Amino acid sequence: MSQRILLKGGRIVGGPHEPADLLIEGGRIAAIGTAIDAADARVVDAAGMLIAPGFVDTHRHIWQTSIRGVAADWSLVEYIRFIRLGYATAYRPEDVWISTYAGALEALDAGITTICDFCHIMRTPEHADAGVEGLDRAGIRGQFYYGFYDVPAEPRSFADHDARVAHARHFFDGRFRSRPAGALVTMGIALTEFNLIPVAHTADEIAVARDFDLPLTMHMGTLSTPDSVGRLHEAGLLGPRMLHVHCNASSDDELKMIADSGGALSITPETELQMGMGIPVTNRALAVGLRPTLGIDIVSDYSGDMFAQMRMALQTARAIDNQKTLDAGRMPSTIDLKVRDVYDFATIDGARAIGLDSQIGSLATGKQADIILVRQEGIHHAPRTPDPIASLVLQVRPSDIDTVLVAGEMRKSGGRLVGVDIEAVRQRAQASADHLAAGFAEAMNKTGQTTTRASYGSELARATGGDVK
Repeated sequence: MSQRILLKGGRIVGGPHEPADLLIEGGRIAAIGTAIDAADARVVDAAGMLIAPGFVDTHRHIWQTSIRGVAADWSLVEYIRFIRLGYATAYRPEDVWISTYAGALEALDAGITTICDFCHIMRTPEHADAGVEGLDRAGIRGQFYYGFYDVPAEPRSFADHDARVAHARHFFDGRFRSRPAGALVTMGIALTEFNLIPVAHTADEIAVARDFDLPLTMHMGTLSTPDSVGRLHEAGLLGPRMLHVHCNASSDDELKMIADSGGALSITPETELQMGMGIPVTNRALAVGLRPTLGIDIVSDYSGDMFAQMRMALQTARAIDNQKTLDAGRMPSTIDLKVRDVYDFATIDGARAIGLDSQIGSLATGKQADIILVRQEGIHHAPRTPDPIASLVLQVRPSDIDTVLVAGEMRKSGGRLVGVDIEAVRQRAQASADHLAAGFAEAMNKTGQTTTRASYGSELARATGGDVK
């Protein structure tokens, strides 16, 4: 049982305007108010700090932590060629473990308390085990989305797609069925991109989720055909508890289909803008009643904090709206999208997208104590921004995160991760990175690289111009 903790004298984001207290009991928020009497509680002095819900990252491939930064100048075509057909072929279970553990710690350090791990590196059953064990070890709240992608590397542990589906079912039985209600790490299903495999295979993947009442996620409207949402609908496979990622090439009608089906949307502004996926669909999604959520996507490209994604999403959407007025020969007199909107994308909207909004995503009595305390002491807070939400979205840096709690357990305190040997993690991650760099070089030197595109279907070949050498 989590200890009683009293956060004393902080400014509750979305709550009282004056300094207030927040009491945590049994891993949940027990009370919010002034002068709370809890003599037997551990007191954390939050004076001068913001008290906010932890962020919800709705899309990240955590297994890529060990190849941090390699995609800094890549397009999506290069990403497919060099990571899916290169680095991924060198991954061992131990590389997945340290990548997941270090990546989850990085998320916690930056105030992300819930993460959706799109794990499509299942070369062997042991790779899947390692991913879950990394999340468990870090102590983050996570949804582990089991991916069915066929990594083109030998030897293969799965003879065919049927074998992968069978393992996913076995994996749920062995790893998740007996977990208690309220377990921090749960399972979901990450679909292979629609149209890269036969529709019958997509249906088989979805059936695993439906049979076990698991959430689903998938990349849509990018590498797969632009009308992938519509085709999913035509096949009778579009439905609730589906988290659609990117959707840059999806039409407005398709975005409305997602909203009407009870599905959700995750955008990852930085990769989408860099890699040629298209403009983030924030404005178009909101116009059809679909609230976007935010994902980090890949630290093989950029940093693993939510602040950059909030700002990029906000200002890109504002620029699109403003340009319409400018094109009409006028200056915008107001700004429609507010900082509160993008703050919600990163918190309560993210929680709602994964079915946890009754538990996390905001600060309210009875909710899980997934909470961050944010210092406002640096020169970049002089003077302090009057609106705490504006401060969180536009002024705060990851280094300002003082304290992080997940279900009432301290994961970061006084600006340092709790119970973590940072140097040991760093050394193990570096050893993994060195191994993967060597494996990548070997993969790229092998002959016959173009044959591997068959593993991903004709749509991948078309998307890459027919060449994945």
